[in-house]
Amino acid sequence: MNNPEILTNSKETLATSKNGKVVYYDPQNSHAATHFAEAEGLKTYVKEVLEETDISDDNLLFDVDMGHIIGETNLVENDPGDEIVYAKRKNREIYSSFNKTKLSQPSSLVSIILGKRQNDSYELITAWVGSVDSPVFPRDEHSSPESIDYWNKHSLAWGTQEVQPDTETTECPW
Repeated sequence: MNNPEILTNSKETLATSKNGKVVYYDPQNSHAATHFAEAEGLKTYVKEVLEETDISDDNLLFDVDMGHIIGETNLVENDPGDEIVYAKRKNREIYSSFNKTKLSQPSSLVSIILGKRQNDSYELITAWVGSVDSPVFPRDEHSSPESIDYWNKHSLAWGTQEVQPDTETTECPW
C-alpha cells in the first residue's frame, strides 16, 4: 500500500484534531460509513468539527450546532396511529424502530461518537445529523434501562436509512 491515508484493517484517516489527534474510520463497515452515504455533506461537516476540536478523553459523544441547516434528522416522535416497523440497518446486528408516517426534519446539529485507540489516535464510531440526546436502541451492548421507553416513543423516519433485506417486521423485538 503506497497510500499513507490508508491504515490497517481498511481504516482511513478522516481528520486531525485541533490538538493533533488523528481520527480514522472504516469507510465500508462502520456506522459512520452508512450515515456518510445517506446524508450528503455529513462527512465534510464531521471533518470540519474534528479539525476545530481538542480531543482528549477516552470516549467522546458530543454534538455541535453548525449555525445553519446541514441536513435532516431522522429522529421523529411517535404519535398514536403512526405506522411503526422494525428492521436491521446496514452494518448493524440489532433492530431499529422506524416510523412510516413521519418525515425527517431539518437540523443544524452534527453528532459525533469517538473512541480512543492505540497510539493516541481515535476512531470515528459514528456520526449523524441531529442531536445526541437519544439513547442507543434496546439490545445494544450499551443500552440503558431508558432505551426501551425512549424507543417506544421515538423512531427513525422510514426510507432515510438502508435496511438489511428481509428484516422488516411489525413485531417489536424488545
